Amino acid sequence: MTDWDLMTEYIHNAMYRVDKAHAATRQVREHATPQTIDNFLAQMQELTENLTNLQTVLNNQEAFALDEFADWLSKGFTGRPSEYRRTPRMQIHIRT
Repeated sequence: MTDWDLMTEYIHNAMYRVDKAHAATRQVREHATPQTIDNFLAQMQELTENLTNLQTVLNNQEAFALDEFADWLSKGFTGRPSEYRRTPRMQIHIRT
């Protein structure tokens, strides 16, 4: 999976987390209990993490694009991705 595929996954995960946060918000509005508040805080933390990952990519678009291009070239010549990168490899963290 390329960094671009992972960025797409980050976007989808963020959209999923927004939906979960909305559901948790409704629960707190309808039944404010310690459990619903804890669930709301957990959902907001997950959403914040996803949005932070997206912001990191958006702030460094050129570097990610150059690293992706270097990986493609390296795979073409050596069969494996480049070992050197200016940006960290994207890692997908899906939590349900």
